[in-house]
Amino acid sequence: MSECDYDIIILTETGLDDRINSMQLFGSSYNVFRCDRNSFNSGKRSFGGVLIAVANEHSSSIAETMNGRCLEQVCVRVSIRGLKLLICVVYIPPDKSQLVNVIDSHIASIAELCSNSENPVNDEVVLICGDYNQPRIVWDNSDDGMMYNSSSQLSAAASALIDGMNYLNLRQANNERNHLGRTLDLVFCSPDREFVADVCVAPLVLPLDPHHPALTISLPAKCNITSRPAARRTLPESRVLNYRKLDFTAFTDYLTSLNWTILQEQDNVDDMAAIFCDTMYQWLSSNLPLVKAPASPPWSTQHLRALKRERNCWQRRYRRWKTCETKRNFKLSSDEYRRMNAALYKRYIMRIQIDLRLKPRNFWNFVNSKRKRTSIPKNVYYDGTESKSNSDSCELFANYFASVFAGDTASALEAVEAAVPVPANLVDLSTFDITTDMIVAAAKKLKRSFSAGPDGIPAVNFLKFGNNPSCFRYSKVEIVGT
Repeated sequence: MSECDYDIIILTETGLDDRINSMQLFGSSYNVFRCDRNSFNSGKRSFGGVLIAVANEHSSSIAETMNGRCLEQVCVRVSIRGLKLLICVVYIPPDKSQLVNVIDSHIASIAELCSNSENPVNDEVVLICGDYNQPRIVWDNSDDGMMYNSSSQLSAAASALIDGMNYLNLRQANNERNHLGRTLDLVFCSPDREFVADVCVAPLVLPLDPHHPALTISLPAKCNITSRPAARRTLPESRVLNYRKLDFTAFTDYLTSLNWTILQEQDNVDDMAAIFCDTMYQWLSSNLPLVKAPASPPWSTQHLRALKRERNCWQRRYRRWKTCETKRNFKLSSDEYRRMNAALYKRYIMRIQIDLRLKPRNFWNFVNSKRKRTSIPKNVYYDGTESKSNSDSCELFANYFASVFAGDTASALEAVEAAVPVPANLVDLSTFDITTDMIVAAAKKLKRSFSAGPDGIPAVNFLKFGNNPSCFRYSKVEIVGT
């Protein structure tokens, strides 16, 4: 996925299930919306399933329908560069492709989403794609897009699909055929938009499938600058603030000199937090130096970045001119970039493995880079409820943790019942004592982790038990002598 720079990735027949987390495949670069094969949408357990991955820089949310629950289908609303898109992907397996009720459910779900749209239909661009497994439909070029060949013999399911898409006023944009001369993957889109579906010359995500050639779908879009929030400070893309050079004394003096009564004048905590963050950032951005941002991905080099720019350049030329020369150069540059990226990644993994014993922090940095999530995720699901904000996520976490507690306190009877399996002479906290031998034995095991005390004498922290077993307090003991 480090090689991909697509805004949206759509996959069918993923074969995923709940044992595989989306973060293992896409990291934090994409928000992934999946519909895996289950007992509700298929009589089979393996294979199947669809997903839509949207780049994090674009706003996206799931679009659920009542009519699509029996299908291997997922729909997402995306806001990208000033455009509002309704994207849907569906997989209709061969054993269901000739069932009219399955096609009708698919059409009804799309109609439901269009009717429930928060925006006028003309302002929301619709893109419906997937593996329909309708080999009998022959598509021909026309001025309005791909039209089915009226001379081809259509089944009842194929006729229902064509009638439904015509009812939704959607055109078919894919004319690419597989090695058998069939078009199984269809792309339906709004007729007033310039959707272009081409065969992907150098697929990055998965190897080529002769039955289902990978497609690159393009839609011209202009960046709507007015819809973006105002930036506090424009920093160079390759520069970040160097917090290691922070002058803590000056920063403390600055915080002390501020008049914080302005926070008490606010009506809610959100306004208080905004003022506090703006005040902090204003001082930090003015007093901290800039440092070069770390390479992304961590194994990246200047040569690898140059190869990626060259690949992107030839890709733009190929999409524009569609000549044999641009296609060949794009494929060659893409292959060279992938070979270099794979070699650098392999060397990076070997370096992490070597440093595992000597520098364990590097290993855990690598693990965290794979997790790509160190805070509350954007979308949290629990008990059929989805969070819309951070506060909603906190409430769902609170509800989950509250569900595992039987009560705030246990009754005396419950305590007696819980203590039945515990031997009576297991431990007597009323007479528990820490002896010198116990301290020496523990010191020999932990001497490497001692912190230096006064005069260089090692010191160790441990819990001291008093006569009251519920009373714990920290004590610092200096180890003198051997």
